[in-house]
Amino acid sequence: MSARVFLVGAGPGDPSLLTLRAAELLRRADSVLYDALVSPEIVARARPSSEKIFAGKRRGRAAMQQDDIARLMIRRARAGKIVVRLKGGDPFIFGRGGEEALALAQAGIAFEIVPGISSVIGAAAYAGIPLTHRGASSSFHVLTGHEDPDSAHTLVDWSLAARSRGTVVLLMAMAELARITRRLISDGAPPDRPVAVIQNGTSAGQRVVTGTLASIANDAELACIGSPAIVVIGEVVRLRERIAWFEDRVPVAVASGA
Repeated sequence: MSARVFLVGAGPGDPSLLTLRAAELLRRADSVLYDALVSPEIVARARPSSEKIFAGKRRGRAAMQQDDIARLMIRRARAGKIVVRLKGGDPFIFGRGGEEALALAQAGIAFEIVPGISSVIGAAAYAGIPLTHRGASSSFHVLTGHEDPDSAHTLVDWSLAARSRGTVVLLMAMAELARITRRLISDGAPPDRPVAVIQNGTSAGQRVVTGTLASIANDAELACIGSPAIVVIGEVVRLRERIAWFEDRVPVAVASGA
């Protein structure tokens, strides 16, 4: 049975980072359910006659609950529609794509997963920060910053992150940034470890603030940096001073076709 539902990663923001497969499916879709972090330029790539449904969160309020999203996809698929579930970044990296795939599988709906460029790598690259670099970091770890770092029920091993010599990337961390940095320092991370906060990564509104574990929460607040943003912690942040490119780029027109 051919797929009726496509869980599609829209990438980190820049419409030019959309994959060819994602663009093809948007042109074919009857229904597009998109999240808050998907840029309007990407949603506009769907064919004009398609149904476009906002299914994201804004200011902590969900337009649709997760169960409702799954039920809607299933109903549209059973009605013979081609459904694109469009998610910022990659659907399987803190995008709840796994939950939606399980719901579709349980309902007997054929589906396809279309990976997208995660903000983990996309925003860091546009900020001029390689997540790995010889002599600085040979690994990177991606953690959710959405959990209370002082909770006894957190699934994040903050002590491991504090001891790591690799790069640590935090998603959804701005609301808890001060508490997270204090927790990392209390668990043994050096207070002077370099940190970057990247807001609206890869978009025209990208802003980057750098500091240390001890200072970054205050630095970001003074700069009025808020969500959506990722936090990069580690020695690789120092490389931004020499290889930041996005802010000073000269736009280059790329011709379509050969």
